[in-house]
Amino acid sequence: MNYILPLISGILTGLSMPGNLSSFLVWFSVAPFIYSFVNSKKTLERLIKVFLYSYSLMVTTLWWEVPVLTKNIPEVIKTFPGYIGFFSYLLMILILTIPYYIIWILGELYFRKSRVINKTSLILFSVFSYAAAEILKQFGDLAFTGANLSDALYMHTGFLQILPFTGSIGLTILILFVNAYIAFSPERERLKIGIFIIGILYIINFTISEKLPMINTSENSVKISVFQTNVPQEVKYSNDMWKSYVEISKYIEKSKDNSELLILPEAVFIKDIRNDEIFKVIKEAIKLSDKNWLMGFPTVDYEKREYYNSAIYINKNGEIENIYNKIRLMPFAEFLPYKSVFSLFSFFKLVSFYTPGDEYSILNLNGKKFSVQICFETYFPELSRNFTKNGAQFLVAISNDGWFSHKTALLQHFSKSVLRAAENRRTFIQVSNTGITGIVDKYGRIINTLPTHTYKGAQFSVPLNNEITFYTKYANIIIVIILILAIIFSLI
Repeated sequence: MNYILPLISGILTGLSMPGNLSSFLVWFSVAPFIYSFVNSKKTLERLIKVFLYSYSLMVTTLWWEVPVLTKNIPEVIKTFPGYIGFFSYLLMILILTIPYYIIWILGELYFRKSRVINKTSLILFSVFSYAAAEILKQFGDLAFTGANLSDALYMHTGFLQILPFTGSIGLTILILFVNAYIAFSPERERLKIGIFIIGILYIINFTISEKLPMINTSENSVKISVFQTNVPQEVKYSNDMWKSYVEISKYIEKSKDNSELLILPEAVFIKDIRNDEIFKVIKEAIKLSDKNWLMGFPTVDYEKREYYNSAIYINKNGEIENIYNKIRLMPFAEFLPYKSVFSLFSFFKLVSFYTPGDEYSILNLNGKKFSVQICFETYFPELSRNFTKNGAQFLVAISNDGWFSHKTALLQHFSKSVLRAAENRRTFIQVSNTGITGIVDKYGRIINTLPTHTYKGAQFSVPLNNEITFYTKYANIIIVIILILAIIFSLI
């Protein structure tokens, strides 16, 4: 039983993540781990419990990566066999547990011999040491913020209204306070206390959700068309670019509406087409559509010999007006992190290893300002913050989620757009190859989504907003304060 609790706790927490069993679990799923950890007597015991919790959490959350690495990618790019993908998955999960060891490190400070322990100090230590782990997941070449506790509540609009003041870490802290209070309550009273606290919270969530104002989209808004191309990966990654174009050309020909912008997904093509005949055809289609286009494909700087994963913004005259180069690249798939350590894993690259961009570009749409992110950049809140501070009045993400067979992966990805919308009080549009393509309002309410794995377009009316939230302004200070509190509550 000594090591069963953290294992069960990690599994339950993973099952609370988007697309898994139920978000309700997150309110008490961390409690068994917290209880077990603080009742450990030895350093090694605490270390093993952090490992068991974090590893089982990541496996249960990211189970959908198994078919991606063992079947979907190997069948398309043919650079490694499926069994290598499986062992790489196990290693990937191990790497993703690293930030959680800050809980163990801080625990060694907390459980020193001279420590006087009481319920209040246990709660504060547990809450802020775990919060520190989630913050650390944002940094470094191997950064990945999947399985954050706040993700579980992306559909709970009332709770999301914390985010403009604290960011998603504030919601994580609320969840941790509930778990810690349950964990350290008298055993006979835990169920009663848990039901009471969680019940009150859900009443608050419902009340806030119902009181949120409706948004008037008839004023100060822009009409935008989106197109979910649904091109199979084997077609996209073939050498026949025209085949990819034919897959989307029928919709393009019909895209004559009163919108000002058409957004297509990431990697519509998998090579730089700017000097190819196909781009001339696309430019003519853009002129006929009489609207600006935003689409994704890699670009190459031949002088510097650098490759970028890019979003290309083309005006209605067929001229490239701006190019955004992806800043936060995906480890192994788009760049090789810590080359001296991981040089053997270069076979994972999908097309080529890219150079990260360094400019938070703001795109101009007839005087309206917006920004674009690419794929998993939505997992990193600093990008949306920086775009918002630079003047973006709404936020866009384009993605190629065609690798993912299961909707769980799509939901976990889309949930990040919901959090970014609420944090910055910006309408957020995500456009993906196979889904989820949809629009989220500034309160984090999902307004519309297209059916996944379908060839479909839609028009959205997108309100503009210039408000800068407290979190957008002071996120870095909030992060530093939480890390300082984690240390303080480990020492006092």
